[in-house]
Parts: sequence; C-alpha cells; structure tokens
Amino acid sequence: MLSSCFQGQSRLTVVLVDEEDCPSVEATQKKEQIIERMMDSKIHYPSRNDPESIELCYSDIDCLVPEAFLSSTIMNFYIRYLQRVVSLTGRATGGYHFFNTYFYKKLKEAVSCKKSEKDSFLKFRRWWKGVNMFQKAYIFLPIHEKQHWSLVIICNLDKDDESRQVILLHLDSLGYHPSSEIFENIRSFLKEEWKCLSEEVAAPDPSIGDREWRNLRNKIDERKITVPQQKNHYDCGIFVLYFMERFIEEVPERLKKKDLAMFGKHWFKPEEASRMRGRIRELLLDVFENAKMEDFSRESSPASSASAAVECSEDHSDSLHMIWTECDI
Repeated sequence: MLSSCFQGQSRLTVVLVDEEDCPSVEATQKKEQIIERMMDSKIHYPSRNDPESIELCYSDIDCLVPEAFLSSTIMNFYIRYLQRVVSLTGRATGGYHFFNTYFYKKLKEAVSCKKSEKDSFLKFRRWWKGVNMFQKAYIFLPIHEKQHWSLVIICNLDKDDESRQVILLHLDSLGYHPSSEIFENIRSFLKEEWKCLSEEVAAPDPSIGDREWRNLRNKIDERKITVPQQKNHYDCGIFVLYFMERFIEEVPERLKKKDLAMFGKHWFKPEEASRMRGRIRELLLDVFENAKMEDFSRESSPASSASAAVECSEDHSDSLHMIWTECDI
C-alpha cells in the first residue's frame, strides 16, 4: 500500500509494509541457530538405525568444492543414495549389490593370503553375508588406488548368453589403473567364493547354468570399457559415481553382450559428469538442513527429549528421489 505527501515542489513517498511480510526476530534467530549447529554437526544417512548408514560431518562437504578430490565418505554417501534410488524407482533391488570404497582393499588382502590361512577368506565373507554373488545381475565395486578412482561392475549375464556366465567390466576415466591386475584379483575372489558355495550346497546354483563350473576362469569374460575421459586430474571420483548412475539408468534387468554397445567415448559428454559435483553438494546440504531442522524441532517441543538422535527421516527419502529425477541424467 502506497501513500504520498507533498511539501512545496518535493514529493516524499512512504512505503507501508505489512508486518506479516517481515521475518520475526524469533524466526531469524532460529534460522541462525540451525546454521550454527549444522557447522558442527554429524548425521547418519539414511538414518542412525540403518545398519549400513554413513556418518557424515558438515566439513565433508568441503571436498565438493571445485577442483577438490572426493573423499571415501562422500563416495559412500552417494553410493548409499543410489541404492535407495534403485529401491524407490521400483527396480528389482535383489538384482543389484553395492560394495563400499573399502571393500577392494580387503579383497586384495584376502586373495593374497597364504593357503595355510584357511580362515582368512571365511572371515572376509562377512562383508556380503547372505548375498549370493552369482545370483546378482550387477555388482558395483569402486576401486581406489594411487589417489585415483575407477569402477568395476561384475555382471552375471542373461542365461541366453551360454558362452560366458560372468563379465567383468572395468571403467576408468583416465585409463590409469591396471585392468589386468584388477581382473586377476576379482577372478580369484569369485573362484574362492564359488568354492565356498559349492561346499554349502549339494549342487551348483541353478541360476548360473546347468553345467557345473569346473573351470571358473574359462567362464569369466573381461572387458576394459572405453568410456568418456575426464579433462582434469581431480574428477575421477565424480566420474565413477556418474558411471554408476548412468549404468543403472540404461541397462536391462540382465545384461546381454549386445548391451555393451551402449559404452564408448561418446557415451556422455564429460561436462555432464563434472556437473554432478554441484548436484551432490546441493543434495548433501539438503540432507543436513532437513536433519538439523528436525532435531531442532524435537528439542523445541515440550514432549521431546533433549538427547534425541540426529537422523534423516524416512519421509525425506521421497524428496531425495525428487532431486535426483529432476536433474539431467
């Protein structure tokens, strides 16, 4: 609402503002308190009660600034996020398995142990307890060595492709990691796991095929995949996460060899992967803001306990899914 008054030749304009349009001192202070708490906070994604939750500090966001290398914490956060997206989009979650960034180091240690150390691999199997590696359509395995990230995807093929049961795909945005060494380690891992499964059941798992795997090595195909290359030295982690995201979007429920045609140096533009850094940062900021607002509300409520745990609500997963689906993928 505007009003005017005149004094001689000059005119004074007075703007009347509705008090309801101005943020109250109390609301401003509350927002400042939330921001201050976020700076020193820790949260668990997706929740503290989740056995595979990722503990995050607000300072973890620092590695998402331009030209920074991604940490294992951020990598594992987004891998865990992709797991939830797979579930929310109605895909067959039983067809996917995601290992975290610490798995490959443990795998190398387990397969390099002396044969006399019989219990070594059995202890290592706790990492995937209850999961049959030969029933999963796709297994994602991030590799971190020599300050570089790359990705292995273990694919159990469609049963129509009888010549091979398993294909190992290695995707590297710099071509820096030695594929042959990585393939050898994973072959050893699969061979030991097959031996353990064979001892647990009377016959091989029928999902692998009718014939027993007497020579596992001959039934594993290996492919060093040509993929778009990063244009700098710091985006390797971003590319690994983008490889996973694009792969999940495009592959069928079970891979066939003809599906490998989707790969190549023109699979996507490198700039598309690099833009993912900003998307993950916005997603993580949203997670922290929602978690702290919920915690602040609980503490402000007379019925709540001051020691309530900080966690992301299950309802928030829907908003996370919305962020992901609205982005250019």
